Amino acid sequence: MNWEDVRQAFPKQWVLIEATQAHTNGQSERILEETAPLKKFSNSPEAMRAYQEIHREDPNRELYVLHTSRKKPNIIEKKWVGVRR
Repeated sequence: MNWEDVRQAFPKQWVLIEATQAHTNGQSERILEETAPLKKFSNSPEAMRAYQEIHREDPNRELYVLHTSRKKPNIIEKKWVGVRR
């Protein structure tokens, strides 16, 4: 599904989605070409708990929690600067 399809299927709700096809443009914006909605939620804390649970099991999946009131996902990549332990 593209983002507009997700918005129509789940109006005015929080959704946990997985990006199945995505790329980053020149302005560091993540462009979601295809997504798979995993769950819908009435509030963001529930959605974030579900995100954390799935991310803990498989950190390589590209997951996002978004509200469908957004016309565009507007996901900006931030480069990590620093030392990780």
